[in-house]
Amino acid sequence: MLYRVLIILLLLFKCTTANAFEDYNFLNGEWTCKMKSVLENDAILEVDSHITTSIKNLNSYAKSFFKIYFKQNPDLASIISVESSEKMDFEGDIMISFDSKTHKTDLIKDELNIFSPESVKSFTRGPSVTVKSKIQKIDDETITLIGIPAKDVINCFKAQKSAV
Repeated sequence: MLYRVLIILLLLFKCTTANAFEDYNFLNGEWTCKMKSVLENDAILEVDSHITTSIKNLNSYAKSFFKIYFKQNPDLASIISVESSEKMDFEGDIMISFDSKTHKTDLIKDELNIFSPESVKSFTRGPSVTVKSKIQKIDDETITLIGIPAKDVINCFKAQKSAV
């Protein structure tokens, strides 16, 4: 399940082909994406990602935080972060991500004693994995990604620029 969630999340960085640049220019820039999923034994997985997408270069870079906790005690959690990049393409309303590279993984805290440095690496995927998702454009500032064939849903919003 976690592998599937990561794949779906990493999908969000994909979109476009040379023919679709005008249609998908709204995807350029920085996005904040969130997902929440119920796992076995009433465990909850929350994924919070900051993603920068370049339609011109057909690639994306993401820093994602994966938080796992149990419904009964949400204050006790295990958290990891993963920084990665990947290439993207687009076929109709389907986004395709591939050639994923992991740049950094960190175990932030492990209050549930479920992670080891090695298991943190299992949240990444190699360059040979291709992932697809359907993109639903709500408006130029909001999109929803739905995994194919899994139906996991990721909600993404344009990141707000801070005032200087």
